[in-house]
Amino acid sequence: MKRKKVDYSNHITGTAMIEKIRQEIEKKKIDIVVVSKSSDIFYLTGLYNCEGYLCVGRNQVKLFTGGIYYQYAVDKLNLSEVSVEKIDGQNFYKFLHDFKRPALFSSEFSIDRWENLCKKSGKKIKRIENFISHFRSTKTNDEILKIKKAEKIAKSILEKTKNLIKPGISEIDIAGEICYQLRRNGCMEAFPTIVASGINSVYPHHLPAKRKFKHNDVIVIDMGARFDGYCSDITQTIFIGKPDDEMKKIFGILCDIHKCVNDLILNGEKLCERIHCTAVNILKKFKLEQFFTHGLGHGVGIDVHELPRLGPESKDRLENNMVFTIEPGIYIPGKFGMRLENMYYYSATMGLDR
Repeated sequence: MKRKKVDYSNHITGTAMIEKIRQEIEKKKIDIVVVSKSSDIFYLTGLYNCEGYLCVGRNQVKLFTGGIYYQYAVDKLNLSEVSVEKIDGQNFYKFLHDFKRPALFSSEFSIDRWENLCKKSGKKIKRIENFISHFRSTKTNDEILKIKKAEKIAKSILEKTKNLIKPGISEIDIAGEICYQLRRNGCMEAFPTIVASGINSVYPHHLPAKRKFKHNDVIVIDMGARFDGYCSDITQTIFIGKPDDEMKKIFGILCDIHKCVNDLILNGEKLCERIHCTAVNILKKFKLEQFFTHGLGHGVGIDVHELPRLGPESKDRLENNMVFTIEPGIYIPGKFGMRLENMYYYSATMGLDR
């Protein structure tokens, strides 16, 4: 029986999300798919940080979860078509055994874990690509509003915190203040806040330490808020005192990359690999490309790193309602590093929104 098409262009409820998964498993000729990534479970059910196995079948949906999460799931789940069952050691395996063509996402299960699940369920479980990650790459209006709220809060906190930066204050002091302010504003850290000063700024994922800021330091702050389950991700480079000519040059190049990439996308470029390579080509003119050690950007949503990937080997394309970062960085060993990261909201009809 052919299922009725669902319009996903605007707000999508959990019920419609599940229906979308059902349409996909019919295309792939499987009976049920096991979803184990907690952010995917949140996407489909609204249960935040819940571990377990969400089994989405053609005619039923069941969440198997452990005792730590069971009562939370029972009390908070608002989808009548999803039943919750506590894992007792064998019931999950017996459940899978009843399906002729079960499947799971290969990226979520190691080979050993997959083989063990096949053995205990007595079924040859098909390994497939996580198609939910592609669904999640385009956001609904509700999701975009939450992400923008998370970005607004993060920007406000960062602007206020910058006023505390002066010689003698440590990296960990600033990171702690940011974390405190996020909680005061009803948010959590989207990821561990990065505060990297002086020589530490050459490490893109530096963990804040006791190093105290000094006059003429370069300081890189990378932070994000998680609001109602959705993330933001922003990075600024800050100077204590007057930057020297080399610092000014590097900072200016990063600003130019943002402008060129912005113009490129507005002129219709959608291939993420080409967008990344545009930034690299600008750096090549200054013989700085070897100091750019990561991709140009990434999608943002429930997870701080989602599709699309803007990198040298990415096959992703920009699509309507994608949210992503552009974050060029230059890290010169023995000297300093800088990164500028902004969030972008892409609309095929309206271009980019920051």
